[in-house]
Amino acid sequence: MSILTVNLKHLYQRRGLWLVYVFLGLFAFAGVVAPLEHPGAGKRHYIGLVALAFAIGLLVAVLPIEVLTKPFSYCLPGHRKVVRRFIFWVGVIANLLGSLLFLGYPGLNSGQLVLVVCSAFCAGLIFYWLGVGLAFGVRNSVAWIGLWPFVILGGGFFGLHIVIERAIVGNPFGVILVGVLSSVLAWLWLGDARLARRYCGVPGIGFFDAWNRDKVQKYRQVRAAKKWDKLKKHPSPWVETFFLGRMNRYDHVSTGRYIWGGLYTTFGIALSQLSQWKAAFLSVFSALVLVCFLGYMGPGRNILFIMPGLMFAQMRLPVYSSMLISGGRKERYRCAITLVITEAVLITVLATIVAALSLPLAAIMPDITLRDITFAFHAMNIELFFVPLLMIPIVFTIQLIYYRKPVVMMVLIMLLFMVLFFGTSILWREQLSAVINPMYIVSPVVLSWVLFTVVLRYICMRRCLVGQGRTN
Repeated sequence: MSILTVNLKHLYQRRGLWLVYVFLGLFAFAGVVAPLEHPGAGKRHYIGLVALAFAIGLLVAVLPIEVLTKPFSYCLPGHRKVVRRFIFWVGVIANLLGSLLFLGYPGLNSGQLVLVVCSAFCAGLIFYWLGVGLAFGVRNSVAWIGLWPFVILGGGFFGLHIVIERAIVGNPFGVILVGVLSSVLAWLWLGDARLARRYCGVPGIGFFDAWNRDKVQKYRQVRAAKKWDKLKKHPSPWVETFFLGRMNRYDHVSTGRYIWGGLYTTFGIALSQLSQWKAAFLSVFSALVLVCFLGYMGPGRNILFIMPGLMFAQMRLPVYSSMLISGGRKERYRCAITLVITEAVLITVLATIVAALSLPLAAIMPDITLRDITFAFHAMNIELFFVPLLMIPIVFTIQLIYYRKPVVMMVLIMLLFMVLFFGTSILWREQLSAVINPMYIVSPVVLSWVLFTVVLRYICMRRCLVGQGRTN
C-alpha cells in the first residue's frame, strides 16, 4: 500500500468528515439543480460547482496540515512529497466531475462544449488553489469556512458569479492559461521543504478540534506561553484583591470558596482587560459596529440574541475533570449552576444594552442603496431579550449529556440555533408579537432552567465525573 493511498483513506476513515460531506453534498445538489431548472446561458446557474471548489480546497488542505504538525510523520519515507500529490489528486477529480455540468450549456456546438468544459475545469482549479492557499497561508484557516456562505451571498449580490460564468464561456483560452499557470505554481509551492518546517510540531485547530477539549486546552496553553508578555500584567491588582478577599472569607474546603474560585478563573482575566481604557474603547466600538451591521440585515438582525448560546457552547463547566481537585460533587454542582446563572444574566443584560443602542440609531441611520436595492436600518426587537435565557441552559444541558460525543453535541446545538434563528426571523413579526401571551415566553424559559438543573444535579451526584463519564 502506497503512502498516497494511506493518506486518501483519511477521507473516509475520519467519521467527523461524514457530516462535512453531507453539507457539501447539499451545496453540490443545489449547484446541479439550478441549471436544470434554469438552463439559460449567462444567468449564473452553472457556476455553483466551480465556486464550491474553494471550500473543497480549503477543507482538503487541512488534512495534510494536521499530519505535518506531528513530528513522527517525518519518519515515514516519502511522506513529505506525498502532500502535494494528495492535494492534486483530490483537486483534479473534484473539478473534473464539477466541470461536466457545462456539457449541458446551451447554444454551443460539440467543439465549443469541449473547450468550455476544459475552461470550467481550470476555473474550478483556480478556486481550488485559492482554498488551498488560504489553508496553508493562514493559521487555523478552517475557521474561515464559516464565512463562505456570506461570500457566496455577497458575490451573488454584486453579480460576480455572472462575470465568472461569462469568462469561462466567453474567454476559455484565458481561463485555461490562468488555471494551468496556477497549477504549476501550486505544484512548486507545495513541494517547498520550508512549508513542512513551518508546521512541524506547531499545534493548531483542525477539523472539529474546536469540540475536542484536550486539543483546545493544549492550543490555548501554547498561545498563552507565546503571549505571556502581554498577559503578565493580568489580572489587575484590584481584580485579584476583590476575588481573593471573598475567597478568604470561607474555609479552604467550603463551597463558598470553591464558587468564588470558579468565578475568579472565569471572569478574572476578562475584567482585568476591560478595566484598561483601550480594551473598553474597543469593546464599545465593536458593539456600535455590530449594531450598525445587524440593523441592515432585516429579520436576520435578531441573531444578536442567539449568538451568546453558540459562544457558551465552547465553555467547560467545572463538572467533569481528569485531575484530583478539591471540589466534591456538591461543590461542583453549586459552582456550575452559579456560573451558568451569572453568565446568562450578564450576557442577557449586555445583549439588551446593545439592542437598545439601535433605538436612537434607527432615527438617524440613512438608507443604503446598492444595485437598485435599498437597505433600511431597523431597530432590534428588544422583546427578544429572553432568548439567551432560553438558549444558554439548553446548550449547557446538551453539553453535559454529550460531553464525550462532540459531533452529536455540535449537531444538536446547530439545530437549536437554526430553530431559534428562523423562529425569531420569520415568526416574530409585529403582528404576532402583539398577540403573544407572556406565558408563552415564561414557560419555555422556566422549563429550560428546570431541565438544566435536573440534568446537572443528576450528573454531579450520580454519574462518574472522571474518565468516560459513565455511571458508577
